Amino acid sequence: MASFRQILVATDYSTSSEQAVETAAALATRFGAELTVTNVIDDGGFPFPMPKGLREAARARLDETVAGLRARMLSASGVLREGLAWDEICASAADASADLLVIGSRGRLGLPRILLGSVAERVIRLSPVPVMTVRSSSEVAILAGGMGRFRHILAPTDFSEASQQGVDLAVKLALELEAALTLVYTYQPPNYAYFILDEVASSAETQIRGLLDEQLARVRARFPKAEGVVRQGDPSHGILDAAKARGADLIVLSTHGRHGVQRVLLGSVAEKIARLSPVPVLTVVVK
Repeated sequence: MASFRQILVATDYSTSSEQAVETAAALATRFGAELTVTNVIDDGGFPFPMPKGLREAARARLDETVAGLRARMLSASGVLREGLAWDEICASAADASADLLVIGSRGRLGLPRILLGSVAERVIRLSPVPVMTVRSSSEVAILAGGMGRFRHILAPTDFSEASQQGVDLAVKLALELEAALTLVYTYQPPNYAYFILDEVASSAETQIRGLLDEQLARVRARFPKAEGVVRQGDPSHGILDAAKARGADLIVLSTHGRHGVQRVLLGSVAEKIARLSPVPVLTVVVK
């Protein structure tokens, strides 16, 4: 099953990371998991002296966070690290033998994101374990405020072996959390689509629907109430629209851990969804 026994949550005490801590705490409560909280003193890779008292202040705040979790009867510990944030967070996940990493995402857009990158996006690419990204939003606040579990999971698919890993994890979680489950396939017609005859376009959608029905049949052998939807348009926006329309409060998907020019030019649907989604996104990187 998909039970999480060791959960690592990264915090920098921003609003989004505080929501990540609350979400991780709810999951730790639900699964009876050990919870490790990590904070990284990010030196940015520059060899400048660390301000006096910074380590002590960081340790004191981390200890305060852990004490608050323990007061809620959670088995929690804290790890303070120094270095590049994404490297140290991933190293913490490995050291803790975590099977889930939870991190806040600030959803930056435009030039600042391109120049600085996103810690959450880098962690998604480099993490040795599945990553749940959490943005500061009313939907997450409801979960953290006592709902204790996710009620509707959306699992994007493109019928590939890679996306099947995300679907499999979504099915396991839906079973354990007694949540509803919806599979979604999104497709974007090519630019010359207006030349395509209506019957040709209709045939293409029928084929897509047939493939989704085949996958649904396999999923329903394990989770009979699973549903499926087809969306047309940009994949990331189609997935987010489907999540909103279905009332999903968790998106589970898999992505290739691409690097270099190909990733920069083509981008990543998973990273866009993690950056823009108002609900938590659980990403499994297929190496």
